[in-house]
Amino acid sequence: MRWKKVVGYGIVLGTIVTVLGAGPRDFPEYREADAVGRKIIEDTQNLLLHAVKEKGPAEALTQCSAVTQAMAQQHEPQGWRVRRVSLKVRNPANTPNQHETKILKDFETLKRVGRLKPDIPNARIDVQDGERDLWYMRPILITNPICLHCHGQPENLLPEVKARLQKLYPRDRATGYQLNDLLGAVSIETPLPDL
Repeated sequence: MRWKKVVGYGIVLGTIVTVLGAGPRDFPEYREADAVGRKIIEDTQNLLLHAVKEKGPAEALTQCSAVTQAMAQQHEPQGWRVRRVSLKVRNPANTPNQHETKILKDFETLKRVGRLKPDIPNARIDVQDGERDLWYMRPILITNPICLHCHGQPENLLPEVKARLQKLYPRDRATGYQLNDLLGAVSIETPLPDL
């Protein structure tokens, strides 16, 4: 797997568009990444709705983590890197890298000025040593109050949710959100055909 730092991706992207006449959205890998990003968000929301109704928020918290990890891992054999990232990390494995941090901050700025559209992801191409990767990030917004069972204001969390968070994620920072806040993003890196 070709996971690496992104350096000067804006210049690289401009070069690729000029040379090849193609932007990130022109590749079939973009359409596949977009479908995966949408599916992860939709499946996670559906899972949470069902799990909270059937087993309660504390159990939903455990299932959410396990299911989204499994969805991400199914793409690894193809050389994909799929994960959920946030500036307020719950699972340390989902700490954003430099590229992801910049895009998350861009999403936050767009959200603050009322211009973030959750159905419009960020996509860029990175080229290093003749290899190209597509970087795709789809924002995750808290659009359902059910998400606040585990991500809401700390003083409003149920005692069993607080206990489960302390057990699973003792350094959790992913609380304090309100409805329609930006929670994070689905981040996908996938190799593109060689130049």
